[in-house]
Amino acid sequence: MSDENYVLTVDIGTTTIRSVLYDSNCEERGSYQEKVNTIYTSGDDDEVLVEIEPEHLFQQFLRVIKHVYKTVPPNAHVNVGLCTQRNSIVLWNKKTRKEETRIICWNDKRANKICQQLNNGFILKALNIVGGILHFFTRKNRFLGAQRLKFLGAMVSHRLLVTINRSEKLKQMKADKNLCFGCLETWLLMRSAKSNTMCVEASNISPSGMFDPWINEYNNTVMKIMGFPTDLLSPIVDTNLNDMPKLPIIDSCHIGTQFVISSIIADQQAAMFGCGMWECGDVKITLGTGTFVNVHTGKEPYASMSGLYPLVGWRINGDTDFIAEGNAHDTAVILHWAQSIGLFNDVTETSDIAASVMNTNGTVFIPAFCGIQTPINDETACSGFLSIRPDTTKVHMVRAILESIAFRVYQIYKAAESDVYINKNSPVRICGGVSNNDFICQCISDLLGRNVERMTNSDHVAARGVAMIAGYSHGLWNKEELKKLVTVSHVFTPNETTRKNLLKNFEVWEKAVNRCLGFYE
Repeated sequence: MSDENYVLTVDIGTTTIRSVLYDSNCEERGSYQEKVNTIYTSGDDDEVLVEIEPEHLFQQFLRVIKHVYKTVPPNAHVNVGLCTQRNSIVLWNKKTRKEETRIICWNDKRANKICQQLNNGFILKALNIVGGILHFFTRKNRFLGAQRLKFLGAMVSHRLLVTINRSEKLKQMKADKNLCFGCLETWLLMRSAKSNTMCVEASNISPSGMFDPWINEYNNTVMKIMGFPTDLLSPIVDTNLNDMPKLPIIDSCHIGTQFVISSIIADQQAAMFGCGMWECGDVKITLGTGTFVNVHTGKEPYASMSGLYPLVGWRINGDTDFIAEGNAHDTAVILHWAQSIGLFNDVTETSDIAASVMNTNGTVFIPAFCGIQTPINDETACSGFLSIRPDTTKVHMVRAILESIAFRVYQIYKAAESDVYINKNSPVRICGGVSNNDFICQCISDLLGRNVERMTNSDHVAARGVAMIAGYSHGLWNKEELKKLVTVSHVFTPNETTRKNLLKNFEVWEKAVNRCLGFYE
């Protein structure tokens, strides 16, 4: 018999959904995962639609919890923490609580063309100009943010508007006040129990395009400009949910046991916390479905001039930590594609394959299935191999793909370094499934000229992060104890000889990137 405290975390990613059980020492006691079935189809004008069947994902959500819960001792006290992929949305019927759409994923492209039109239109350009003028006179970063504002297809706002406007049924439901929408955390609360209050968590809503980090609340001005239906919005709550009148639950009708949900956080912010990157200037890199470079910017948001996005890292008891983020959408998806066309048989072999040759024989690869994000933000860019020769082999192509992932990290890091404070005395930490590739991690260390620390159980770091937040906010661990829970499995140190060669190759790669920009205009 046991009365020990456990935290059961569920990490709902784009590629996998997993549950991990942690004890009161934050040691892993069990885990289980399933592959997320992501559906790729072509929509209007050959736009790429990326969706997930909501019922299938919810049943996976219940299964991964149930599977791990079997390992919990009798009478143990269990809290549930959730970390979710950001900006994926679903619409449902308020009366029946039934979904009216699939889950529309963050990398879905249905809103790209309307975003391009709006970015080139008069209203946004006027807003940018007014923001620049106000910043000149006030020097307030909020107005600098308005000067740099640009609509992106990965944001929630325009994918939601496009989805509603293409459906007569959804438009009628909206008119009848019978339409609801939410990102994954809101939708999961709706599905988990009828008694749950609908809300959105601060870190999850912050990259949506609807949030103003300088007031820590919805940006009603921008939403009115774009015609967003603000009556569909739910209130924003803290990461540890302490500002809710009643903590949400997973009803016992689903699994046979009622669970209390004690914390919710977005996946990248959870990974940032799990890496121990809690101080201003700390840097975390995640290599998963996409690449994410996050810099802790302290207690104030930072208006970057290089395309980094200011986000809520976490908001605990009303106290907010902010981060700046640059990202690339195509990482693991590139490796899965390369495997599917026969460049290699097993992704775990790619590090050795790449290291088996001295260079790429001049071949470069541009990873842009979803365009190029930070710092260029060109959603019309294309992917491609360049400089292929008669003596180019599969091995050269594999090495070029792995180098391209490292080059995108370096490109984003350079952008961050140019206008965000980075503490060079603090380690750069890396996590995510693709970070298990030694070749990529060594390339990143060489390019940055800094030690790169790979986290223990690197693909479980986000799950561990939400467990640490849950434990910290409910008194299981204090700040000093949290530091002892952060562990590193391997340190990559830069090699000056290979660094010089990589930097030369990076210059060639950047020229190739410029050739691929604007391809789909």
